[in-house]
Amino acid sequence: MYERSFLDLQKWQPLINKVFFERHPRHPEQIRTYRMYWNGMANKITPQISNWHTAEPTPEMEPYHPKIMSAVVTQQTTQMGDFY
Repeated sequence: MYERSFLDLQKWQPLINKVFFERHPRHPEQIRTYRMYWNGMANKITPQISNWHTAEPTPEMEPYHPKIMSAVVTQQTTQMGDFY
């Protein structure tokens, strides 16, 4: 039987392990990060959101858009698949 790997999953879902940043509206020197984490026990992407902190985003971070969270919640499966 053909088994899928975590690398296959990352190719299908490029948001996994991607980090986004959002600037604070009143304090532009502060950011918070959104990391899209693959939760294998729940078989879905779980967003990890940090607290506001003073920092500059790294080059690999992308600006956060609210539709990213909408896409993550919409794509969640209701059954157990090949990745768990």
